[in-house]
Amino acid sequence: MRTLLGLLMAILMGAATAQSSGCGDATHTIPEIQGSDRRSPVSGEVVTVIGVVSAAYPGEDSLGGLFLQDLTGDGDAATSDGLFVRLTERSPFAEVVVTVGDQLRVSGKVLERNEFTQLDRLESLEVCGYLGLVPATPVVLPVASPDAWEAYEGMMVTFTEPLTVTEVFNVGRYGEVLLANRRLFIPTNGQPATDNALSRILMNDASRIENPERVPYLAPDLTLRVGDTVAGLDAMVMQFGLGAYRLEPARPPTILRSNPRQPRPGEVGGRLTAASFNVQNYFTSLNERGADTAEELARQTEKLVSALIALDADLVGLIEVENNTEAAQALADAVNAALGEEAYAVMPDPGNGTGTDQIKQAILYRPGMLDFLGAVSDPAEIHDRSPIAGTFRERASGEVFSVVVVHFKSKGSCPSAGDIDLGNGCWDLRRSAQSQAVIDLTSSIAAATTDPDVLVLGDLNSYGLEPPVALFTGQGFHNLDEDLPAEERYTYIFFGESGTLDYALASESLSSQVTGATIWHINSDEPPVIGYDLTFNPTYVFRPHPFRSSDHDPVVVGLELGE
Repeated sequence: MRTLLGLLMAILMGAATAQSSGCGDATHTIPEIQGSDRRSPVSGEVVTVIGVVSAAYPGEDSLGGLFLQDLTGDGDAATSDGLFVRLTERSPFAEVVVTVGDQLRVSGKVLERNEFTQLDRLESLEVCGYLGLVPATPVVLPVASPDAWEAYEGMMVTFTEPLTVTEVFNVGRYGEVLLANRRLFIPTNGQPATDNALSRILMNDASRIENPERVPYLAPDLTLRVGDTVAGLDAMVMQFGLGAYRLEPARPPTILRSNPRQPRPGEVGGRLTAASFNVQNYFTSLNERGADTAEELARQTEKLVSALIALDADLVGLIEVENNTEAAQALADAVNAALGEEAYAVMPDPGNGTGTDQIKQAILYRPGMLDFLGAVSDPAEIHDRSPIAGTFRERASGEVFSVVVVHFKSKGSCPSAGDIDLGNGCWDLRRSAQSQAVIDLTSSIAAATTDPDVLVLGDLNSYGLEPPVALFTGQGFHNLDEDLPAEERYTYIFFGESGTLDYALASESLSSQVTGATIWHINSDEPPVIGYDLTFNPTYVFRPHPFRSSDHDPVVVGLELGE
């Protein structure tokens, strides 16, 4: 790939071509070795090549080699001008002093490792002189196709515009960060359609170490958030491995805190506030779905308590609590101990049960604000986890309302036939049937209490445009997520795409009494490495604050009952 800047650099510096007589003869140019396909046309052959060192990553813990680049290229945009040269500590040439900008003549065997073309099993390596830094090739997102990255494999590239962090799940495990030209959303969430697959690229930390003792890319506040931006990305090297193209920094990029943490939820108004909070398997029984040790449970409890105190809601629907009588009470006791008062009570389990799953829903409420009138659940077989409902009277106004807390079937564990993924994830038909069952439950609650004010809270495991959500809105419920700006409509991030799984749905009569709603982005944007789990996470990054207390963001609703 020939660039004007590359040609000018070569001319001004008197650089030779890949067959430079000043560096001896070469059997192939780098573009000839790379070819226009993923596999080299000369794979398995011994070749001699000449190029300039664009970046070096010595040592077994690093990438274990260097990158050579042809300064002039072959003028073919489909062939890369860069090549990785594997140079391990066991190589007979490991002691050769090589500097970025040096021109090298190297002989070795062309091999494909995970479809990444490289020169290995070196037979000779000669430093011919110094030509200077290799100019980076500009790349613009989105690319034309997923295969477009192949034309840059092994090359230095630059991004003139800052890129947005869109996934931080593996920053602690592999040192990987997913970047894109904007925050990416699930296509069925409701934001405008985007070309997500063509708009993202992984940034690695130029290391092979898993679970490093010092986590890369974290700011002084020990986090990197989705929505932050990366600037100065002007010296990156492309390589292919583990099923994805990625960038390897040749120098540390600049990371900007473009998505700052919010210490408390946004203002929602009203005399009462209600919240939905998926607490990611809060188990007091160890070695089950939640904490494995007493220390992990203490860390998990600390983070959840700080989040619940900052939420400051009068009623909280908890999702993913251990299905017993101890876990929810233990969490309420911990919050009350931290507050120094009996602020919260746990709603009693309904008489018809909470289902047979290991996890259930529970409701915390403030007895000083609300009188508990009764509870009911729906034990129908269609539910994986029985919806629970509580009816309350607000003491200040005397108004009665009911809250139903739900947790629908997840999109995973797909069947081989039947309710398979047809665009909304697996089990969409089941989740739709669960929606209708909950709508029917709200009707029976309204009839039993003679009050139609019902708020459905919880994890529908469905995105905004999918049928389980549409069933509610089509039968008179108001999806409060729709009142938020489009860029704020997410509670969860999956493979780099943001979307809403957690909802507040107000019945028609209650909708006019809602004063506001918000999503508090304390979890989905944060890396798991700062969470409570001690399996791989280094202890120095843990803080007992709300951030990454779970993997879902809480939803908060303001209510002015009677208005």
